[in-house]
Amino acid sequence: MVAWRMMKADGLLATLDRWGRAALPGTVLLFFVLLTLAPLRAPYLSDALPLLPALAVFQFSLATPERLPGPLLLAMGVLLDLLLGGPGAPVGVSALGFVLIRAAVTANRRYLVGVPVLFQWFGFTLLAWGFVVLVWAFTSLWTWTAIDPTQAMVQYVVVVVIYPLLAPLLARVRPRDPLNVPELSRGTARPGETTT
Repeated sequence: MVAWRMMKADGLLATLDRWGRAALPGTVLLFFVLLTLAPLRAPYLSDALPLLPALAVFQFSLATPERLPGPLLLAMGVLLDLLLGGPGAPVGVSALGFVLIRAAVTANRRYLVGVPVLFQWFGFTLLAWGFVVLVWAFTSLWTWTAIDPTQAMVQYVVVVVIYPLLAPLLARVRPRDPLNVPELSRGTARPGETTT
């Protein structure tokens, strides 16, 4: 009943817009997780697919970390591990990596938001490196074999090169962050209003 009253007061389109904005980060993350299974014919692009969900977690944690809650990151990380891992592969390593990426970005948002893309790219390279090392190390320890890190390094290099192409697209999709609003217009908008 309360939801119906809210829909009547704000209007159906405003309510659908609010729900869509709330569901967007999880939907894009799910899309990137499912994209890891896509049989692409591009030589090195298919190598970067396992790291694309980490890129989405990084980008959406910059603007709206509250819309990527821990249970969602855990579910998407476990799903990614189940889709990519073979028999005996550790499940939950990607989930741990996603949660750590979100925690690192939210702890350092003041250094990553409102700065040139080059600084965000540098921050992503550091976090992606940590993610690759974490997954590689846990998989090596879990399977108790020395896994060749070449494929992990190729994935890392390709996703770092792809970042400048995908980050602006994800930045256009994500909601506007109050920290990105110019100084002169900060504090003048009413709740729910965006500035241009």
